[in-house]
Amino acid sequence: MRIVHVYKDFYPPVTGGVERYIHDLCTGLRASGLDARALVTRMEPGTAAACSIRDGIPVTEVRSLGRILSNPVFTGLAKGMRDSGADLFHFHHPLPAAVFAWRRARLDTPYIVTYHSDIVRQAFLMPILEPGIIRFLEGAEAVLATSPAYVRTSSILSRLHNVQVLPPGVDTIRFSPGTAAPAGYFLFVGKFRRYKGLDVLLEAWRSMGGARLVLAGGGPLESRMRRRAAELGIDAEIRGGVSDDELVELYRGAQAFILPSTARSEAFGLVQLEAMACGTPVISTNLATGVPWVNEDGVSGIVVPPADPGALASAIRRLMDDRTRAHLSEGALRRARTLFDSRDHLAEMEALCLRAGGHSGS
Repeated sequence: MRIVHVYKDFYPPVTGGVERYIHDLCTGLRASGLDARALVTRMEPGTAAACSIRDGIPVTEVRSLGRILSNPVFTGLAKGMRDSGADLFHFHHPLPAAVFAWRRARLDTPYIVTYHSDIVRQAFLMPILEPGIIRFLEGAEAVLATSPAYVRTSSILSRLHNVQVLPPGVDTIRFSPGTAAPAGYFLFVGKFRRYKGLDVLLEAWRSMGGARLVLAGGGPLESRMRRRAAELGIDAEIRGGVSDDELVELYRGAQAFILPSTARSEAFGLVQLEAMACGTPVISTNLATGVPWVNEDGVSGIVVPPADPGALASAIRRLMDDRTRAHLSEGALRRARTLFDSRDHLAEMEALCLRAGGHSGS
């Protein structure tokens, strides 16, 4: 059975949460005997379509004429779909380009959609985009929401009849506690984007004295964050991209992981799960998304109001206490292993794909 995942980018080289999720899901499905592959758009405008194998996964990149607000425009996705030989498409939303490409492709192949997030950055276009998106989602065999909280708070998901909750999982073998004591630093991992709340974190850090802060991931705002840290007199350790092995060690050594996001664009926060599976407590924000559902306040970490440097600083101080940290560390590890193990997620996804694609076995 051939399952073609449709999104704008793929890991590697793009290191975002959705891209990494698609990579890991394809890897798991292929290990189960399913032909999972990806259909994405070229990052370089106007360049010819190309096919490659990345970590054993076939990836087809189709042409696009560029991107507007991160969304590919005038793409070759419709032709790529027609040429893919898919038994089942798995779309990853938000990607308006794929919605309209599907209409142009005029296929009757079944499809499912993982609804990672509402359209936030391009929300002003929703009066134009929404009717087509709703029709597209209604035609899916299933629309997969990443959390019950997102179903409740999304004006799109709450109107659909075919929504199922299937949260992403984390590899609890790869992401696992280390043997050494925490090194005492506080950690952020993710792309440096406006909605991540890094300005709020740096403002909170002004009152932390000599506490150590590590920001890893890089991205569009990296230079700005370096300048802001210097302006505030904060000696933050700011890193660009880190390797997979470095990432695990960073989580293991942290006193706590901080996800200070301020906007609905942070729909789930897969990095929270990675930290929790390493036994590292999480400080996150009370967004109307899946973020505070993943990190349960008082169980796996501390949840604070978004865009509140004072509340964030108070939570950081609480996790400097060894007993508080130990209690939340145990809860984080237990919650990750019980509710978010990637093996359970993969088994559910495999069964869903076989049903949706009309196959009784692989």
